[in-house]
Amino acid sequence: MTKIHLKRLGDLKKIAIITLICVLVLSGLFAVKALQVGWDYNFEAFFSKHDPETEFFEKHRRRFTTDNDFVFISLGHEPSIFDHDFLVRVRGFVEELEQDSLVESVQSITHMKEYVKTPFSAAVLSRPYLNIDEPENYEKDSARIFAHPEIASAFVSKDATALLVNVRHRQYLSKSKCDLLVESIDKLLAKYEFQDHKYAGRSIGMGYYVDQMFDETLLFIGLSMVLVLIFLALTFRSVWGVWVPLIIVGMSMLWIVGLMGLVNQPINLILTTLPSIIFVVAMSDVMHLVSKYLEELRAGKSKYDAVKVAYREVGRATLLTSLTTAVGFSTLLMIDMEPVKDFGMYTAIGVMLAFILAYTLLPSLLVLTKAPKISQKSNTKTIWYRVLHPSFRWLLKNRKSVMVGFILLMLLSIFGSTQVVADYYLLEDLKKGNELRKTYEYFDKEFMGLRPFEMAVEVKQEGKTIYDYEVLKEMNKVDQYLQEHYDIENVFSIISILKVANRTNHGGQRKYYKFPTEKEAEQYIERIQKFDRSGQLEAFVDSTGKHARITSTIGDRGMIKINKLNEDLFEFLDKEVNTDLVSFKLTGTGHLLDRNMSSLSRNLFMGLGLAVGIVSLLMGLLFRSLKMVLIALIPNVLPLVMLGAILGFSGVELKVSTALVFTISFGIAVDDTIHFMSKLKLELNKGKSLMYAMRRTFLSTGRAIVLTTLILIGGFLMLLFSDFLGTFYIGLLISCTLIFALIADMFFLPVLLIAFYKPKEFLKKGKRKTTNQSE
Repeated sequence: MTKIHLKRLGDLKKIAIITLICVLVLSGLFAVKALQVGWDYNFEAFFSKHDPETEFFEKHRRRFTTDNDFVFISLGHEPSIFDHDFLVRVRGFVEELEQDSLVESVQSITHMKEYVKTPFSAAVLSRPYLNIDEPENYEKDSARIFAHPEIASAFVSKDATALLVNVRHRQYLSKSKCDLLVESIDKLLAKYEFQDHKYAGRSIGMGYYVDQMFDETLLFIGLSMVLVLIFLALTFRSVWGVWVPLIIVGMSMLWIVGLMGLVNQPINLILTTLPSIIFVVAMSDVMHLVSKYLEELRAGKSKYDAVKVAYREVGRATLLTSLTTAVGFSTLLMIDMEPVKDFGMYTAIGVMLAFILAYTLLPSLLVLTKAPKISQKSNTKTIWYRVLHPSFRWLLKNRKSVMVGFILLMLLSIFGSTQVVADYYLLEDLKKGNELRKTYEYFDKEFMGLRPFEMAVEVKQEGKTIYDYEVLKEMNKVDQYLQEHYDIENVFSIISILKVANRTNHGGQRKYYKFPTEKEAEQYIERIQKFDRSGQLEAFVDSTGKHARITSTIGDRGMIKINKLNEDLFEFLDKEVNTDLVSFKLTGTGHLLDRNMSSLSRNLFMGLGLAVGIVSLLMGLLFRSLKMVLIALIPNVLPLVMLGAILGFSGVELKVSTALVFTISFGIAVDDTIHFMSKLKLELNKGKSLMYAMRRTFLSTGRAIVLTTLILIGGFLMLLFSDFLGTFYIGLLISCTLIFALIADMFFLPVLLIAFYKPKEFLKKGKRKTTNQSE
């Protein structure tokens, strides 16, 4: 080694040491902040902040109350709930639960009263639905309860082996407050020792999701580290080949999580996949640079020259791949949904942080550490050469068959993509065997369901209020339609109050649970306004008398069925209801989720189109040829179409998680194409023939592409261990897409280049030598 080389190496080592110190200081800061990262699961964050429907719902909620701040508790007892000992324990349970500071009210048939007016007195008498201390009357009491549909369907299971306790808690409880409420409920359940119990609601779901997100994030990080250790050990077969890439990958994950802690960004359900994505992206950068570095060492280059050549030849491609990946994720900022925006933004930032570390920390480590022993092995003696060389010869021999095969595969995939169906369920993220999902399904089956239904009513005509009989008649039409055609067992509104009042006024007879006459309605409203102290009227009509609500809960029917029910409802409103007098508008958390999920897939594909456009522009700047850009894009569009075919043929619905896969996959898969094309261009600029350049690219970059793809797939397959179905599908489908992309880049891309490539469109002017190179 000459004095000049020694001096340059000495200077590089000084720079490397300074760089290493700076990186370690920053890493220390990020490590402290990473410990401060919070966890958040608020499904209302999926509501569009700029959607007029969201603003309308906020106003509606301020007039009345929230539609999801409740906990349903099912208390089971075989063979029947009409058992004295059981009912005594339920009474005690309810009375203690009412004392909890986080609880606003508790409803149960053990504490409900029926009001009755007899012909012999003007006074309204009250009597409990259940005379708990009179077991001999249970048969009569049960018959009376089942004669009242608004009570039976809401508070007693269909086979009478469980009763429901409806707990309304304080609005907008935080995660810590939800945990306290659940802890209180659990203590009471343990105290009263019921045969069976189940509970569900927003506070229950929030606690489960946040705890599960925390556990799974740690699990994914741990599994990713184990995976990288195995892959690196098998690939490089040296300690150096394990710890150098591992440090870069670990630092990349630490930096992005630390940055999130620095800006107080909590980890939400979608961001749980962030560590795995940053892991695979950072590993991709490292593998390409380290593979080239080792290749140059094996070719006899000094360590200084090997680092220089690796960053000169692979560096620009690595920059471009990082930019294209970041651009792909950045297009998610177009989605007016905070969790998706956060995912796109922080993943894009993480990709660029990984690139910065690959350009600062990695070369510093390469300069400061000894060259590994594996670098002494000849390139032609590696297993990769023995596999890739015959593969390339087979490709050249069968390129026409390969072209026809890919065209047929594209056509089949296009057909399969047309079979994709978009649907959404509130519990779509939970696997079928999940206990929380089974609990929600139980409430759907045995009671009225847990999905909130909310409809806003507004009087449009001047001088009229909700209490005018004309308005009430229109509301009654809607009330009847919802119960008969909308799959709702019971609807609660001022109409249901009037029906109960009418039954009360006629001695509690079941046949009088119906909409009253105009005169009767006026009397009932006047009495309720004058004597009611429970505030039941205020729960359904606002103080101006211009706004009302119709509310209930239904089962989780899925977005497709709900949309069909809504279409029929709107048609009914247009034809049968005087909307000039009073308007009816669907709102509530369930409706807003359906609305946002319906538009999400469309917006994601618009973002994907933008990503393709921006990536095309970046590749155009690199290759200076429209034809080369199109050739490069085809192998990356094919895997996406094949992914659509998988969804279509397998019956997996298009939803948030599966729609995100397209953007994520394109941003990552395009990297291999860029590395392949960049290496090919470098070889051609050296004056090599197309076939020679293709062979060199296939053997050199092909090895790195296969390695990085295997590591990427391994990283995403870790997500299959998730209990969240959305995360599971992200891992499975991205892995499938990356396999398709690998096959397309290694076999379809070379065939396209051989068929449509023209040297003058791809080479730098003046760079091509006249000397011919043989294969």
